Amino acid sequence: MSYLHVTIKTKSSNGWLCIFKDLSVSDLKKNLVKPYRLGNSIYYDGNILSSNEIMQVKITETENPHEAELKVVQDESYRDVQEFNRASSSIVLISAGHGYSDYEINKCGKDVTGSYISSGPEEGTPLTMLAEFIKHPWVVRIVGGLVFLVVAAYLGLK
Repeated sequence: MSYLHVTIKTKSSNGWLCIFKDLSVSDLKKNLVKPYRLGNSIYYDGNILSSNEIMQVKITETENPHEAELKVVQDESYRDVQEFNRASSSIVLISAGHGYSDYEINKCGKDVTGSYISSGPEEGTPLTMLAEFIKHPWVVRIVGGLVFLVVAAYLGLK
């Protein structure tokens, strides 16, 4: 089973923010993809985010849950710090390392953003785009004219 995690950058902040963790594909589509495409607000952890406020989205797919993936990053970072300190005779690095912030999940796993989001907000779902096409005045006129011609021909032949 794979897990999906969503991190974003907003217009009002410079850093990444993790808004969803350990989602299934259906949960991702329901909680992020559909509201984003329709231009609706996104609700996460008691917060409401306008889809127009989003500057960048990254959807990451991992094999393990959020906490387990970050634990791997923490362990690797700790080993790197220890190795640096062993190799250096004059400089000592004192650091907890990486993997302690939720947004760091975007450095794990595989980036699958393009599989779910390929356009900006308010582009709509395929169904809403079809509905907008059908409601276009030229389409209504042409289809209406064709229907009128079919009805007139049917009635005229009787």
